[in-house]
Amino acid sequence: MQCSFAHLASLLRISLFSMVLAPVTAFPHGGVVLEEDICLIKVGFYQAHFTVFQPESRQHEQFCEDLPDTGESIFVLEYLHDGLESLEVDFRIIENTTGNGSFANKEDVDRLDDIAAVTVFYQPPLKNPDVFAVMHEFDQEGEFIGVVTARDDNTSKTYTAVFPFETGFTGGDAQDIAVFTIIMTIFLGWLSFLGFKRYRSRATLLPVLSVMSIVIAMQSLPALAQPGATNNLRGSNENYVIDVTPSLAPIGINQIHSWLLTIHPSEGSTEKNLRISINGGMPLHDHGMQTTPKVAEKNSQNQYQVDGMKFHMRGYWEVAIRIDTDSTTDEIVIGFNL
Repeated sequence: MQCSFAHLASLLRISLFSMVLAPVTAFPHGGVVLEEDICLIKVGFYQAHFTVFQPESRQHEQFCEDLPDTGESIFVLEYLHDGLESLEVDFRIIENTTGNGSFANKEDVDRLDDIAAVTVFYQPPLKNPDVFAVMHEFDQEGEFIGVVTARDDNTSKTYTAVFPFETGFTGGDAQDIAVFTIIMTIFLGWLSFLGFKRYRSRATLLPVLSVMSIVIAMQSLPALAQPGATNNLRGSNENYVIDVTPSLAPIGINQIHSWLLTIHPSEGSTEKNLRISINGGMPLHDHGMQTTPKVAEKNSQNQYQVDGMKFHMRGYWEVAIRIDTDSTTDEIVIGFNL
């Protein structure tokens, strides 16, 4: 079978595209798992929605485990089982001295000789109706372990969740790039082997193939590594042009914010009573937004403020802006990458 340069280039582009669109698997550190874009902590057979905020440095951005900065950090458990409301729940943060890093588990914590000596924060047991929230200020980067314990006084049973995490964590992007580089290295090695096996009599094939592959990969990398330009967005059809100015520049993940819509009707339009509605989602993942955006106020005849915008994942998003009048209905879709 003949294998042309064009065919190889096409194959590489398809493979790169597939890797970009492939769902990212979250490898849990212990008690915290990622299920359908929601961080869950499992305390025995009980579950809670687990979120960490760093309001001083990251505003409303949410984290599951590893924290990008030191400083004030707020840990929040939103109970998903009514049974947790009747239990006494405490929370402890200890230095990760187990030697097992992100693979540390409850057995490693139980083997510590003096847990108090490595404790940097402890919240004594509390009973809460539905939410457990504590705040701790990290004064240095490092590896830590969070320990959530729930005690049932009626049965004398204790349920524990353990999750290692880091503060001052900046390795996420580097880790993604490293994984991508490894995959690309294996893939290009496979291509080179096939090319060498098939065309070993052509000494110039491998250098040319390598250069071609690197050029194609470099063309694909910016779309993978950098978010799209979301400071200003625009959409249009034959009846309207819509300019969007988000209150966040650029738009961040898991941050609730507002959009200011400036709507320009086509020349000669006499429609003034515009009714605006918004919905959105990720067509490649087949899901919508976690919030229901609403038009909060009409700033002027052509400007509308929409509150409740939130995008909880990186990737390609589409936001559909529907404009209803007494006689017409228009929908303008704005697409962008985060």
